[in-house]
Amino acid sequence: MKYLFYITLLLSLGFSSCSKTVDNTGTCSDGRQNQGEQGVDCGGPCIMTCPSCADGIMNQNETAVDCGGQCDQCYPGLSALVNNLPWNSTSRNAFISGPGIIRIYGTNQQKNMTLFYSGDFKKGTVQAGTQFKGEFRDLNGNVFSSDNTGSITFTTFDTTAKKIAGIYSFVANDTVNNKTIFVTSGVFTELRY
Repeated sequence: MKYLFYITLLLSLGFSSCSKTVDNTGTCSDGRQNQGEQGVDCGGPCIMTCPSCADGIMNQNETAVDCGGQCDQCYPGLSALVNNLPWNSTSRNAFISGPGIIRIYGTNQQKNMTLFYSGDFKKGTVQAGTQFKGEFRDLNGNVFSSDNTGSITFTTFDTTAKKIAGIYSFVANDTVNNKTIFVTSGVFTELRY
């Protein structure tokens, strides 16, 4: 009876001392994928969740949130040629910024593009001017605002799903530094507002 007590005590101490291990061959901080972990020191018996291509965080060599690197290629979302040089956003959004006004914005953490639209919420083309304006901000913070040259075309304007897609182009001027840029081949794809 005495031996049974000691065996039970030893077994209970042994199981309580390995709180973060499953098979006593690793821990959740040993830098190895072991003991049923889904990744290195994450998932399975570990508290920390493993990084993934659907976690809403820019990690694991992704070039934008949940895309690029080891994840699927990033969908451009918002891109254009600026003076014939490619510009692609790494972060973009579209939202209603006032009654009947949609603002489409994108940045690559160096240069920003903003498209302002105030017209009918439907497919179609609108010339640059009062209902469509474009703006580009360069590395130095200089702001180029569109003149009346260019257009925006909505190929998708889904007011139920609140989703837009289309193309754009415009000529923009920096009146402070007396410079002009040409924004061509602009595309925005599947943006929700």
